Amino acid sequence: MTDLLSRARAMLAQSAAAVEAVSGLLDARLAQAVQVIAGLESILIVTGLGKSGLVAQKAAATLSSTGTQTAFVHPVEALHGDLGIVQPGSAMLALSKSGGNEETIEFARQFRLVTQGKVISVTEPASRLASVADIPLAIPVLPEIDRFNLAPTTSTLTTMAVCDMLAILVQQEKGLTDHDFARFHPSGTLGRRLLLEVKDLMIQGDALPIAQGSIRFADLVYEISSKGIGMAIIVNDDGGHVGVVTDADIRRLLLRGEDVRALSAAQCFHRSRRGAESNAPTDVHGAIVTDAKAIDCLRQMRESRITELVVLEGTRPVGVVRLQDLIEAGI
Repeated sequence: MTDLLSRARAMLAQSAAAVEAVSGLLDARLAQAVQVIAGLESILIVTGLGKSGLVAQKAAATLSSTGTQTAFVHPVEALHGDLGIVQPGSAMLALSKSGGNEETIEFARQFRLVTQGKVISVTEPASRLASVADIPLAIPVLPEIDRFNLAPTTSTLTTMAVCDMLAILVQQEKGLTDHDFARFHPSGTLGRRLLLEVKDLMIQGDALPIAQGSIRFADLVYEISSKGIGMAIIVNDDGGHVGVVTDADIRRLLLRGEDVRALSAAQCFHRSRRGAESNAPTDVHGAIVTDAKAIDCLRQMRESRITELVVLEGTRPVGVVRLQDLIEAGI
């Protein structure tokens, strides 16, 4: 067990040193590659064979998710018909550890003939693929982490590091923001946090418990019970938001010995605020506007230590957002 852990730590140290070695190979060609990709008006083709092909697929996915129109094309398939995807104005990112793969090299040559576009390579220095490329980016010549120096490990790690770095630098060059990233990931956690609005999650319409401040206590209890969300929004005669009464507020009134049957809905609201007993705010349930983001609701709930927010259009309540709804939506 001790020997296994020792070998594992040695491999990780070797991997970390390999990534660090990439920085020593960076030069002005990196900036050229970033400018070419960021300035594309057409598609970026990413290619590679074998393990480099798998890294290329990951690189294409990362570039796509960060705002660059990208497609992975297998070099063999490209030479047998898939070359039709390329078009003038596009560029290529070609990956190969040794840079001697014939299919990738030939694809790069044919790509340039068809498109006159730039070819960016990620390979070991002074390789054949690097000589074909317009902008050769280098990975260090280092042993793989397996004892036979055969399994692509160090080389795939450094290649992926260069591609990830390139994708993020291009994203920054384009000035893309987290909101742009969210648009590319509408079903992801970030997408939901940044794109979902209050109106997408709120309880509204006939399901919304609304009570005029002048109604009797019995009618208030009926409104709370019939809508099934444990609260009612109190409004004034003009339909403006007054506050919220929850079933917990009613229990609090009963524990105080209040004659709740003699109270109106508005009186229940005001007398349940605990103003005489604590420094609690007048309305601990708060409100938010319809065009607010769902993540803003969560932030306000956490700050105010509440579990629901009234949604307002002007002063009129049009919905309620609950903490449980935000959680279920993955916010």
